[in-house]
Amino acid sequence: MKNVLSLAFSASLALSILLLPSANIYAADEISPSFSINDNSYQKMKDAGMSDNDIELLRKHNENDLQILKSGELEEKALNDQKTSQSLTDSSENPRLAASSLGTVGDILVAYNASSWGIDFGYPGHAAIVSLLSGKTVESFPADGVQYHTNDWRGRSNVYGMSVKGASGSQYRAAAQYAANQIGKPYNWNFVNPWTEAKFYCSQLVWKAWKTQGIDVDYITIDPIVTPMEIAKSGNTSIYYSN
Repeated sequence: MKNVLSLAFSASLALSILLLPSANIYAADEISPSFSINDNSYQKMKDAGMSDNDIELLRKHNENDLQILKSGELEEKALNDQKTSQSLTDSSENPRLAASSLGTVGDILVAYNASSWGIDFGYPGHAAIVSLLSGKTVESFPADGVQYHTNDWRGRSNVYGMSVKGASGSQYRAAAQYAANQIGKPYNWNFVNPWTEAKFYCSQLVWKAWKTQGIDVDYITIDPIVTPMEIAKSGNTSIYYSN
């Protein structure tokens, strides 16, 4: 009975996170908690195996994520992380802060204005991992799945750069290599199935890359999906850059 209750709780908590289809969820510097599901995104989620209950609970949790952003909780974490690590956020001596790119190999990048990345279904954020290739990231988008992209994150606004606490250099490289090995795989529209390695949504890719290194960068580890905001909130990530 205890296992049954635990599974029920996990399912109910998990089905609350990742997305809500609505084209411009951010207006300038404002975060809006109002959403509607466009038909195209709804059908893709249904085709991927999500039920209406899954989608509704994800919608509600997505609103909670945006409220957390609006409250400034992540900015507070960023300030605390930067104080603890004594990050050189404005110094050219910090290799994580090159002129136009952001981060070093295996670092995690999270955005909280996903609409500027061309994600048009109400995503509360976007995640990427810094590639082994200089000036590149590995990211997953609905249009073309997992691909290399130019690392222009330093020139964008509303982003976080994160290191992974306690990770070795070899783990950073191995996480980046895992992500690179997924190049060409399609986007995963089933946000309650992060375990598949046949397809990936953006934060699933980042989470799995680090999970293979024995580090869980999810914040709520008992639920089956992981959002960009949960990665930013994780106790296993340290925010060294915010803009």
